Amino acid sequence: MQSRLRPLAPRERIAAIADSDSVRPADASLEAPRPSPHLARWRIAAQDDDGVVVARASIRGAPVLIAAQDERFLRGSAGANHGDALRRMFERARAERPAAVVLLAASAGVRLHEANPAEGSLARALTALLEVRAAGVPVLSLCVADTFGGASVLACAAERIALMPGTRLGLSGPAVIETARGRREVDASDANAVGALFGAEARSAAGHVELVVDGSDAVRDWIDIAARASVPFASWVEAMQQRLAVRLAAAPESGMRSAGARAAIADSQLPRTAAPLYTDADPTDDTGWLWRIRDRPVWLTRAIGTGTLGPREAHELSTALVALVADGAATGPRTLWVIGDSQGHEASRHAELLCISQYLAQLSAIVALLRSQGVRVHGALTDTGHSAAFFATALQAEDVYALESARVVAMEPAAIARVLALPASQIAALVEDDPLIGQPVRHFARWGAIAQVLPDVDTLRVLALATLDGGNR
Repeated sequence: MQSRLRPLAPRERIAAIADSDSVRPADASLEAPRPSPHLARWRIAAQDDDGVVVARASIRGAPVLIAAQDERFLRGSAGANHGDALRRMFERARAERPAAVVLLAASAGVRLHEANPAEGSLARALTALLEVRAAGVPVLSLCVADTFGGASVLACAAERIALMPGTRLGLSGPAVIETARGRREVDASDANAVGALFGAEARSAAGHVELVVDGSDAVRDWIDIAARASVPFASWVEAMQQRLAVRLAAAPESGMRSAGARAAIADSQLPRTAAPLYTDADPTDDTGWLWRIRDRPVWLTRAIGTGTLGPREAHELSTALVALVADGAATGPRTLWVIGDSQGHEASRHAELLCISQYLAQLSAIVALLRSQGVRVHGALTDTGHSAAFFATALQAEDVYALESARVVAMEPAAIARVLALPASQIAALVEDDPLIGQPVRHFARWGAIAQVLPDVDTLRVLALATLDGGNR
């Protein structure tokens, strides 16, 4: 019988689209309770599945793994255990090779209440998603409720993404953009304006996503057809790069403009800690987004630095990295260092009109494609790793090295204050000293997302040595 998915709970959504009596636990560990240990301090009752249900089933006779997020629990926000469950599902899919992996997306993004471990966990889930795709297993995402923040990048990293009518997709929510840029940019209280920017119908009309009606039969049809029409990962990356280029070319000018390769790494554009990394390197592209250490098979991405990562910046960096992908037939090992310094992703109406989540997902996909070619990918943080810009760049490396003075801004203090309803003085203390939401890199490193924190003494020399050795420690 045809069922609407949106009114259902996550387990019921899975059952509605699966073949009759085919739903089973994905494995014992993913079925076991995994309540967040971090919510009690905020007087929030944890949920055993931490907001995501994972199961195995069949759809039209084909075996699938399915994850269904629960927007009823803290808006579906991804805590550390939530992200870990997604990662383990993707890793199991890589081992088992089902016909498809399906993500029923419904999430506000990284959970603020445990921002540091949650961001690292969701970043590893994104890495695992792209690795299973590189291994030839299709991943399909269907947004059954609003999907924002890092969860939107995860959803857009799937081979196919569809939205149900009435749902919304975006990296920065309307309230975030209004706070950052003013009500003239986005009026978060205007439902029509918000729908025209983020809504499923608008996204579909713009060609960003597919639109699937809210019915179990329609969803089963979409999954069946999409899984059968899967293409090789490298071919998908190439086609998506072309699609995003056409979209960007048709849009009004926005974002940073590259002023030539050498000018691009001027001290005025980069943190002082990052600029000297390029002293013994030469640009490989006119815009200066990719640099090669002289006489060594070691490349560096240019840090975003004092700017933000918008669709144009992400696309130009992706274009530079595509050239390194094309060099895959070259003999000998290659090493890529992704420098994660930035002031975050671009939170603007323009960025959302272009669907910035897809540009960041594409950048992460190209890094994954390089890893699949045998390129060793390392991340470095010298100054500030900020929000989705850090999530989609350096955190997609095999390991990340950071200076002890670096900071990781998973959430801005204003967002923390809005969600936790705490006074400014208490927020200021938490931002410096709290392991869960504190910004000094030592807090982020505590949760395993940083391989090593390097001393600030002669920092540029230390990082230069780390770069020059190609990661062979």
